[in-house]
Amino acid sequence: MINSKRKKIVCSLLSSAVLFSMTGPAAAAEAEQEYHFAEYVVTANRMPVKTTEVAANVTVITGETIEKGGFTRISDVLRDNNINTGSTSFGSFPVLNGDDRVLVLVDGRKMNWPHLMFSGNDHVINIDGISVKNIERIEILRGPGSSLYGSDAVGGVVNIITKKAEGNRTSIAAEFGNWGFKRYNLTTEGQTDDISYFLTAEQKKRNNFEYKEANTGKTKTHAASQLDQDLVTLRLDKELGAGRDLSLQWEHTNDQTGFGAALTETGSAANPEGRQDLTSNNIALTYRWNQDSGTGNFLRVYRNTSTGTLYKSLVKSDGVSPYTYDLYANGAEWQQSWKLSDKQTLVGGVSWLQEHLDDQDTINRGVTTKSVFLENSWRLPDKWLLTAGTRYDDQSIVGANTTSRLSINRELNDTTNIYASWGQYVRNPTVAQLFSNTTFWVGNPRLKPEEGHTVTVGVNTELGDGTKLQTSVYSSRLKNAIQWKGFWPLPDPGYYENIDREKRQGLDITLSKTLSPQWDVTAGYAYARIKTTADSPSGYKNDPKNSQPNGYHLGFNYNQDKWDAGLTLRAATNRSLEKFTSKSYLTMDMTVNYQVTPTTRIYANAYNLTNESYELIGNIWYQPGSYPMAGRNFFIGMEHRM
Repeated sequence: MINSKRKKIVCSLLSSAVLFSMTGPAAAAEAEQEYHFAEYVVTANRMPVKTTEVAANVTVITGETIEKGGFTRISDVLRDNNINTGSTSFGSFPVLNGDDRVLVLVDGRKMNWPHLMFSGNDHVINIDGISVKNIERIEILRGPGSSLYGSDAVGGVVNIITKKAEGNRTSIAAEFGNWGFKRYNLTTEGQTDDISYFLTAEQKKRNNFEYKEANTGKTKTHAASQLDQDLVTLRLDKELGAGRDLSLQWEHTNDQTGFGAALTETGSAANPEGRQDLTSNNIALTYRWNQDSGTGNFLRVYRNTSTGTLYKSLVKSDGVSPYTYDLYANGAEWQQSWKLSDKQTLVGGVSWLQEHLDDQDTINRGVTTKSVFLENSWRLPDKWLLTAGTRYDDQSIVGANTTSRLSINRELNDTTNIYASWGQYVRNPTVAQLFSNTTFWVGNPRLKPEEGHTVTVGVNTELGDGTKLQTSVYSSRLKNAIQWKGFWPLPDPGYYENIDREKRQGLDITLSKTLSPQWDVTAGYAYARIKTTADSPSGYKNDPKNSQPNGYHLGFNYNQDKWDAGLTLRAATNRSLEKFTSKSYLTMDMTVNYQVTPTTRIYANAYNLTNESYELIGNIWYQPGSYPMAGRNFFIGMEHRM
């Protein structure tokens, strides 16, 4: 214990020393510079940084890519762009660097909840409950982000950046597909002098989906997997002049999706009549300044709320259904950057976050986290960029922790950079993990935060002839990993515990090439080795829940005249039969988009063309195949702009 505390203190002191050394007097005013958002990445440094100066593996997915693909779910968007996910019949979550402990942000606001939501684990965000129609871009940062964003950013960060109105237009869309799927969408935006608005409203419905049973090859229907979802988003912006603006954002979701949960050993849903009724409302007010010079200065207040009722599914401590919960999060953030000299920039800020869970009569607890962070960047000779940062978080239940990071980047030319980084991370146990009290789950107030660090090296380059290469290698060490104790259903309630240690090594390679003005091809490979001491007194063993030890991605895109089309193959090998029905799988998805007129387009999507029987979750409660992916399915839609 003493050695551990000493290591923490030494790491923090070293980071602080690097952070504040060489600090010169502040410039009288920040120099104005030409700033093009498309050439920059925001998430990696909490402020716009040129892509060749980012010391991290970052993937950017544009709104144009999402629109041309006709995607209706963020999980489909991510998988089509070589980002792994875990998915069930009623929710999805991102997986980065082989880790599902990922922080999800919308315009920098935390969306993760302090409560178990689905999949027999602590995945507390359903990314498919977020609308795709108002997305400007998605930035995916692989690697730890705790020194900038705090808890939950272990495997990485997914930041969904929303659209700001750029004109006056309205569009309507309708889509239909298998299993009675139908989707209607209205998007309208407008500008009047210095005020603009962007509004989306969407309804999605679908009956129970079908899947291919692994052991028989038969097509079966997944009970209680129906979809019924309403999504509304609104963004209001007011320009205040001199690089200042004010933005109000609101997101509303009403989700009455089925809650059949996992399949049992007999192949039937554990809760064949289960359903949920969830309502969430998120609202944020953000004031920004010096935006024309590319800074990340803002002051924000926000409130997220979520209320839910689960029928004929999870039960209360007295064994009576329905089960209800009430969540809210109140937050305030301030961030400021300072150009200390031509070669030195400092960004810092403070935040306050209050999260509360009222879980019927079992939990009525909250946590408050107060944070401060600083990160300094130095431009060194020969286009080297050194960055060091430290964050201090004080959480009202588990106490204080400090996370730091150090990175070095070399910009070799306008299209190539190499980098190395070291970063710490922390993930606090959720309120439910600490204090739950139900018939199947009791809390463990002795849980400690998960803590660790990751070392990453990588390169991004253009090889000529339209060929781009992005690759990174990482090694991660974690202690106090939290895992479920026992297998449900249990004669007695289960609980979470710290299982001591976990280590991960892996690499990620993406190669893209423009074959001709019409054709582009992208190939990707991801390797993730996960070892843990859970249930292994003799030492480390491979984690059987690793859904993608070896992942493969191959995509072809065609664009000519009025046509846009894409074909994507995804595969995984070397999976454990202890948690999955097969060691490997291969799926094929296709998108087609045809611009009939300048204002009207039709599009079609096909998923799992190989009709593969596979899963993306190695569940801890049930047998392999408990969360099957949907079988072969097709959708066709039309959008008209007025």
